[in-house]
Amino acid sequence: MLNRRIGAATVVAALAGSTALAAGATPALADSGKALPIKSVGDLVVDSARQRVFVSDPTSGKIVETTYDGTVVATASGLPRVAGLALSAGGDKLYGALESGRAIVALSAATLTEPVRYDLGASVYPLSLESVAGKLWFSYDNFGRDPFAGSDGNIGSLDLSGAEPVVELPLDSTGAYGLWSGAPQLTSAPGDGGLLAAFDPGTSSGRVAVYNVSGGTFTRTGAKQVTGGYTRDAAFTPDATQVVAADANAVTVADSTNLEPAGSYPVDGWVRAVAVASDGTVATGGTSVRVFAPGGTAPIRGYALPHTDPISTGYDEVAERALAWEPDGNRLFTVTENYSEIHYLRVFTEPKKSLPVLKLSGPASATRARPITITGTLTASLPLPAGTPVAVTRTDLEYPSGKSLGTRTIAANGSFSFTDTTSAGGKVTYRVSYAGDEKHSAATATRSVAVSRTATTLSLTNNGKVYGYGKTGTFAARLGATYKNRTVEIWADPSGGDQKRRLLKRAVVSRAGSVSASIRLTRDTTVSAVFAGDARTAPKTVSAIVGTNVSVSLKLSKYYKTSKIGSTKYRYYHVKTKAKFNVKMTAAPNARKAHVSVQFYFQGKWRTWGNGYFPVKASIYLSGAGWQGYKMRVRTGYVKGSSNSGDSLNTTTWTSYQYLYFTK
Repeated sequence: MLNRRIGAATVVAALAGSTALAAGATPALADSGKALPIKSVGDLVVDSARQRVFVSDPTSGKIVETTYDGTVVATASGLPRVAGLALSAGGDKLYGALESGRAIVALSAATLTEPVRYDLGASVYPLSLESVAGKLWFSYDNFGRDPFAGSDGNIGSLDLSGAEPVVELPLDSTGAYGLWSGAPQLTSAPGDGGLLAAFDPGTSSGRVAVYNVSGGTFTRTGAKQVTGGYTRDAAFTPDATQVVAADANAVTVADSTNLEPAGSYPVDGWVRAVAVASDGTVATGGTSVRVFAPGGTAPIRGYALPHTDPISTGYDEVAERALAWEPDGNRLFTVTENYSEIHYLRVFTEPKKSLPVLKLSGPASATRARPITITGTLTASLPLPAGTPVAVTRTDLEYPSGKSLGTRTIAANGSFSFTDTTSAGGKVTYRVSYAGDEKHSAATATRSVAVSRTATTLSLTNNGKVYGYGKTGTFAARLGATYKNRTVEIWADPSGGDQKRRLLKRAVVSRAGSVSASIRLTRDTTVSAVFAGDARTAPKTVSAIVGTNVSVSLKLSKYYKTSKIGSTKYRYYHVKTKAKFNVKMTAAPNARKAHVSVQFYFQGKWRTWGNGYFPVKASIYLSGAGWQGYKMRVRTGYVKGSSNSGDSLNTTTWTSYQYLYFTK
């Protein structure tokens, strides 16, 4: 055994200068999950005194400190492959095992600052760390040993109680070949029981060893195969009489004195972590999180893990050995990971309580003022006794804040029912609540019933009318008989996505049931009258769809005279003069265009010579070449729905034809 005194030295500047501290936050009261800025998980430690959680990240070489809801408040980086973590007895120091640094580092638990480094030796690579009986106990790989001398794994201790730190190793001597082919993982008994347990996740031995380190001594009291191999995690029961150990497929309970089997817990999927609370409640984590009463054969509570991976279709899993209870508390903490190495800290606030299942059934619809019967069941993994009360509340249009219907009690099989008659129609919601107790979480369920209401009449004038641009339309609504509500709203929804539906008027109708509102119309518009309904009268909406013309004009110029041909006025142009058409039309947001149509008269009919789309303000010229002696006419307008018009905001609008005639 090497008994070596070493000096403490501050960690190099790369470590000391890499701590980031953030403001704290109030711990969450509900189950929560928050992403952590880490790439791996080495260890998970919970500090209940300050409500903080510490997670080591060997891949990134850092430790993050969070509040109970996962908000990161401090980060210490520059810690080469930091793995195992341990809090000092007073909770003021956090120790980390630096596997690649061949050292243990001490940090302020409050800020992850003030680093102090304790070197362990050139060939000592620490992995797991526990603080028990006044010393730090660590497992390690010793890659510098003669490979023919046996295994490379062992356990050492660091004593910081004296004037100088003292390292002792190796502590576990087992002849030529030791117990561990690599550094084992360690776990310790709660309180000051002075027991350590070691296990090796990397081999198929399934071996668990127990050590008595009370008083600072080190004595192995037993070593035996406990699991089926590749032991993922282990934890002592509160009285330290048993060890709960998990491999991928089983959770085994063994007596801590002789490591003989003493029980087991059922698994669902595979297990990667196990934790035992101060009252003996056992939690297992893998593809899901399950919680058992001590010695229980069925879980009290189960938590399915979500799917958070943006690439893989698999669900998240609990990281190995990343499951911890709040010391002397009820919260359960775990770090989950997915295929993309995204990690979440998940906090379960009532894991020791059975979560009841409350179900309600009843009719989807009913007639007002007729009895409605709702049936339900309240069941739980920890059965509830007959007579357990549930509170019933009804919410409807007459009691929007809810009306208590008293309590009902469940039968031995968890069933219950109640019958109610409501005077209100519409959506009626029954809410049944179980308050919970020390062993059961609260539960609530609702059941909504569509209760009939009397139909009323509602009318609105002007449907189908077409208005000139900028004209005012007055819309009158008339409401028939109702129970209480006599308010009607009139809304206008102009065509196009750039203008929102807007309220024109909200008012109580006159004695005759009438109300009216006016609007200046510049687009096709849907006007609606809305009656919201009341407790006994059904809501109703009616609409009037009205068209609105554009403002469009056509002016001819460059003619030398006007004269009638028959009864029609013509503008006369010399054949060498181009006729000028000035077009002007209401603009719109989407590059609206005006349609221009030119026709000529031939063999007793007007025939189209040409059509085109032009800007809403344009001057267009028509050559008289070839048209001498022909009667011609032109008009312009807006064509609704044409892709060339640019929009469909208004009703199709044309100017009247204007006539022209070319002479020599």
